[in-house]
Amino acid sequence: MLYAAPPVGPLRWKAPRPPASWEGVRPATAYGPVAPQPPVPPSSLYFPGERPQSEDCLHLNVWSPAEPEEPRPVIVWFHIGAFLYGSGSAGAGPSSDYDGEAPARAGVVAVTVNHRLGRLGFLAHPWLTAESPEGASGNYGLLDQIAALRWVQENIAAFGGDPSRVTVAGVSAGAAAVSALMSSPLARGLFHRAIAGSGGLFGPVAESVGINDLLQDLPAAERSGTRLTGLLGVRSLDELRALGPAELAAAHLPAERPFRMAFLPVPVGRGDFDTAWPVVDGHVLPRSPYEVFSAGEQAHVPLLTGNAAGEAAAMPRLGDAAAYRADAEREYGDLAGRFLSLYPAETDEEAVTASATANGDRIFTWQNRTWARLHARTGGATWLYRWEHEPPVPDGYAEGRPGAFHACEIPYAFGTLDARDWEWRPIDRELAATLSGYWTAFAATGDPNGGGRPSWQPYVPDRPAALSFAARITQGPLPDAARLALLDEHYSRLRDLPSGRMNA
Repeated sequence: MLYAAPPVGPLRWKAPRPPASWEGVRPATAYGPVAPQPPVPPSSLYFPGERPQSEDCLHLNVWSPAEPEEPRPVIVWFHIGAFLYGSGSAGAGPSSDYDGEAPARAGVVAVTVNHRLGRLGFLAHPWLTAESPEGASGNYGLLDQIAALRWVQENIAAFGGDPSRVTVAGVSAGAAAVSALMSSPLARGLFHRAIAGSGGLFGPVAESVGINDLLQDLPAAERSGTRLTGLLGVRSLDELRALGPAELAAAHLPAERPFRMAFLPVPVGRGDFDTAWPVVDGHVLPRSPYEVFSAGEQAHVPLLTGNAAGEAAAMPRLGDAAAYRADAEREYGDLAGRFLSLYPAETDEEAVTASATANGDRIFTWQNRTWARLHARTGGATWLYRWEHEPPVPDGYAEGRPGAFHACEIPYAFGTLDARDWEWRPIDRELAATLSGYWTAFAATGDPNGGGRPSWQPYVPDRPAALSFAARITQGPLPDAARLALLDEHYSRLRDLPSGRMNA
């Protein structure tokens, strides 16, 4: 389903425009093209499906009960992929984690969205800022998501959906997008609940970003864009728009040290994310999500958030104990002693585990706990979870058996376990029914409870607790509290720098 005009030619790096109208019945029985992106293997979490890739990618998919007797709640899903990979039809067909049939049978209208990715979706540059009526650039992928939500408001009733009960949902980059949408005045009123796992944009503003907890503001992002056009050798916006997507993606900004993640196909330079990541641009994001939430100015909608226990499985890591300790000293200063006591490593092997664990805490666990705390403190109804159940991952998948790895709860929430030919057990199906039941109830009422499921108590900042999804579902105090407290202090210091920003 086309929700905006193709962002091609002169519309590249512009806010999405309404699609052209048509007469009669238009077939909408096949998935549309997905955003241009680097190749990944089908086993990757970031696999976009066997779909054509095109800049003409602003399509969404809708699943609805065949004959709804009354308007149904709506869940709008924004896919994972580090804002570089993935699609709303991920593995479309029998291998799709995002197939909306099961949610539709449970009484929800499910919507999955494609949007612009990478440099086509998030490039900021002085040329683009100058031509923008708002004096901003970057965040085109977020503007696409906002356009999709407007489409939902205007059209979802025709599919049996209730436009007054729209839930935005996502994991990883999709969760980071949800944090941006809750912070953006442009998205206000377009949704009424939020689900977000393993991701957020609550770190400090920085000169450079990686796949971590940092954001650039517009001046820094424009400098990154200028570095890119210099590397590409283009002298005007017309020349930049004339380049093909592959040419844009192939230019790698210099970086001190590239990193590899389990679900990324190649090492990625830190500098590459400077031109492919959301920006505090003064328009879509007038301020960082941390500032918006701290002031209580976010969308006050019910929030369900959390993360997986095994986030470290996908994280960049160091295999050199001396380099690990030196990085800790450089990054944490006089907090380095505490850091090294909480993430100890005397040997190179221990450094691999410790560095991956620390990165998982920074990039994901801290984000969602901080999000829950800020939202609850300013009056938002909030529920926090921790996914601890290990799927029956076959040997050789994602660098071995990674435990409760990043984003592994997605097929449980969508009821799509059978999209993967794994040896699913009764407990997996029980947890899938429970998690999807929480999601369905939350979308319908703004509260995940009911239906005989274990009681899920709201998050209280003074007594923080999370619902643990394991063989037995229980609610209890947050694990790793000392590590999260260290990160709280570290980030507080970074925000208090005289320049008001962190140098990468």
